[in-house]
Amino acid sequence: MSDIHKEIEENIKKQQSIQPSSDEKVQRPKAGFLKKAATFTESMVSRGLNNNKAEPVTIELRQLSCHGDPDKKLPPCADRKDSVKFPGSHFCGACGCGDKELTQLSPRKLDNGQDAYYKLEYPKVHCPLMMPGFTNYVPTTPGVSENPRKKFIEFSTGIEYIRENSK
Repeated sequence: MSDIHKEIEENIKKQQSIQPSSDEKVQRPKAGFLKKAATFTESMVSRGLNNNKAEPVTIELRQLSCHGDPDKKLPPCADRKDSVKFPGSHFCGACGCGDKELTQLSPRKLDNGQDAYYKLEYPKVHCPLMMPGFTNYVPTTPGVSENPRKKFIEFSTGIEYIRENSK
């Protein structure tokens, strides 16, 4: 096993055993109202009138960033919350959008049986943690941004693949 893989496994074990405290959440930079409005508008415009969707590989990266992968022993993002309004679905607790129809991170069915359009399908959508697959993705920088989940995804998927598919 390589040194980087050992480091990633150690970081994942730490993340699984330690849930972020409220202090850690307060220290994260929070977007102001105007920034949130601008990114929401960008997402809605990218969707357009024809329900445009991101490429399947981009959606797959976003799903990995939000929901993790039990086969790779990658837990879901600590900020992913269970939806109360849409049972079986999830929303991001870090972005500040709340538990609304347009903010669901999980595929679900509408009452008429059709698939609901969900947040990870938008051609352009931002993540507060700037994770792989999202429009505002920024790679980890040693000594600066050491998010163990992001580092694991970058290592297991390949940084060039991620750069090509984070739009």
